[in-house]
Amino acid sequence: MQIAVDITLPHILKLISQMNLNEIEEVKKTIVKKELYFKKFQKDDLGDLMGDFQKENYSDDFFKDLEDGLRKSSIYDAH
Repeated sequence: MQIAVDITLPHILKLISQMNLNEIEEVKKTIVKKELYFKKFQKDDLGDLMGDFQKENYSDDFFKDLEDGLRKSSIYDAH
């Protein structure tokens, strides 16, 4: 069984603030060990992404708006 939970950053910080120093150190070591701070968002190819949406039979206007929006977004911005 898998359970998904949405946790906000303030919630995470509140939980960490309730930990003792040894627990906080363990969290820090785990972050460093797993190199979580180096992981970057891996964006999909824009064409592949659009193809996924086309399979769902969205309207042409939706695709145009989606593609225009993605091209202007910080994720797909070429700058």
